Amino acid sequence: MVSPRLRHAVPLPAPIDYTRVRQVLALKIVVTLVAWALPALLLPPPWFPVFGIPEPPLEHLVFVRLWGAACVALVVGYALAWRAPTRHPGAILVGIISNGLASLVILSVGASGGFATWSALGSVYVWTSALATAAIAIGLALTGQPLLRRLVERGSVKVM
Repeated sequence: MVSPRLRHAVPLPAPIDYTRVRQVLALKIVVTLVAWALPALLLPPPWFPVFGIPEPPLEHLVFVRLWGAACVALVVGYALAWRAPTRHPGAILVGIISNGLASLVILSVGASGGFATWSALGSVYVWTSALATAAIAIGLALTGQPLLRRLVERGSVKVM
């Protein structure tokens, strides 16, 4: 039997819209596959100079291919987060860290003159990559705030 007494309604939390973080993740997935993962995995070494990048020596090619494989693995994580952001919030943190560090590595190598011998096309590619990775890290940090808070609340990440 239902009580005739009125009960106080407990307000439900407002649903969070993950549209923006999903847009950033979609951009990250496409850029990672097209600009970095697939070329690193599949591009024959003699074709690197066509894109303005020096041909890696054969003994270094393994590291280029491993980097391409790692990028594909990251894309899998980003795709999981894109499909279900609340179930995979850790991918947001991984994206912030990996893209932020990628941007810093490119800036560090570039500041040391590491790209001085690259063609204009290669320089545009690498500096655009630095800007893209920095923008993606910032985009994920800004749009992923609700998901990052959930990680902290769960105790998965400790904030000091």
